[in-house]
Amino acid sequence: MSPKARRDRAVFCFLLATLLLLPCGSALAEVRELTLTVTEGTLELDGTKFMVWTYNGKVPGPEIRVKEGDTVRIKLRNPSGARHGLFFHGLHVSPRVALQEEVAVDPGYEYTYEFVAKPAGTHLYHCSWNMAEHLSRGLYGVLIVEAQDEPKFDQELVYLLSDWNSQAATGAGHHEMGHPRTMAGTDITTLNERVIAAGNPTIVQAGRGERVRIRLAGIGHLPHTLRSDEGFLVTHEDGYPIYQPRKERSLTLYPGKRYDIVVTLDRSGRVPFYHSITLPQPFSRRASLQEGHDHDRHDPAAHPPAPENIAFVLEVKEKQAKNRQEEKRP
Repeated sequence: MSPKARRDRAVFCFLLATLLLLPCGSALAEVRELTLTVTEGTLELDGTKFMVWTYNGKVPGPEIRVKEGDTVRIKLRNPSGARHGLFFHGLHVSPRVALQEEVAVDPGYEYTYEFVAKPAGTHLYHCSWNMAEHLSRGLYGVLIVEAQDEPKFDQELVYLLSDWNSQAATGAGHHEMGHPRTMAGTDITTLNERVIAAGNPTIVQAGRGERVRIRLAGIGHLPHTLRSDEGFLVTHEDGYPIYQPRKERSLTLYPGKRYDIVVTLDRSGRVPFYHSITLPQPFSRRASLQEGHDHDRHDPAAHPPAPENIAFVLEVKEKQAKNRQEEKRP
């Protein structure tokens, strides 16, 4: 073999070894570019109109789904009349991006955030400016980072739980949306964009034997509890896999909390998930009087516990048997 041939062979072997040593996800990573535009609008929930801010005209904002390792660029456009920003809840970001999260995007301006999507899991994005008010007005959404070796399920559901105060929206109460005391008057809860109300659950069709993954996140002011008599397997908490997945019948999602659960549908029929909220402890009488008016009439102690309603139902049906002629096809 000539010296040139030996040199070419050595270069080829080196390049091949380098490719084999690369992480599997590196070759699959992409650059994902998205735009979120903040707009002002109204949202009607249970007959009450709320003045809201939206991402791309939606509350919650659009679901963002990327692969672990992707480079993500999100342009935030702000034609609204207030300052806004973006925070990526649960993601690992560099110090530079962490500083970017505090950037205030003034009315009429735009800003592009860039980060590498990790870790895999169920995460959130929301406004980083005056969060109490801006989250109360709808600036939030789900950000899902899929693993490169994402497991397969028959269905995947993504549910975001939030809460609203109709008195704050209409001006009937003492405080505006986002004030801590509006928690005491919470009277509307939502599953994504749908009001959770008696006799009006979200219905999901499923087949017997299916495995359904449900990604759950809480973004309201109050703890939200979901309960199922059938039970479910908790596989992830705050985006991270649980070392030993556990069987549960209920979960409480505090603000910012996320869980992934798996439901195995072993029988046909209805599998309801019941929902309730936990009201905060009574505020002190002294604090109420210092603020210049009496809060007794809208303190949590004056309100009965919130009723339990069905948030969503898995309607499980027997799978249709395949036609014998179809089964014989090669």
